[in-house]
Amino acid sequence: MMADGDISFGEEKIFGEICNEMGLQNLKNEIIEKCKELAHGKKDILNVIVNEKIDDEARRSFFGLQNKSVLVRIIWNLVNLGYADSVFSKEEQKIVSYLVTKWSIEKDVFQEFLDTADTMLALTKQKEWIVLNFSEKEEREKREKDIDEEIKMLLDNVTITIKELKM
Repeated sequence: MMADGDISFGEEKIFGEICNEMGLQNLKNEIIEKCKELAHGKKDILNVIVNEKIDDEARRSFFGLQNKSVLVRIIWNLVNLGYADSVFSKEEQKIVSYLVTKWSIEKDVFQEFLDTADTMLALTKQKEWIVLNFSEKEEREKREKDIDEEIKMLLDNVTITIKELKM
């Protein structure tokens, strides 16, 4: 979202869900405007984040010095947000990788999140294909339900990973 300074419909929708989940819904618009302001006309957003100490400010202001599972949830949310427009750009990857390192998040956990997001994206595309190509309602709905269950299982696995991590 901040990486390109532009917020797609999908990114805004997912960001709204993240804000609700983390109890930040009253700050959603303020955060979006801050991202737009900071990213406007900038080429290397990661340098802006580091130089302005936005990572430290966000952690302190929004999340406090909480346990590792909260920081890992933020990483998952950023990965999920990165995929909202179907492309986790190089700039988005650089930003999230920087935070993974800075917050001492295990690389294998981060890789699990990337793999999960890739799989969810592929399943979502498969579901779109099914909707377009299966005219028989009963068969289409069964296949859509199967995909929804797979996505739910993936999300449940992410939730378990996050809950298991402690600082």
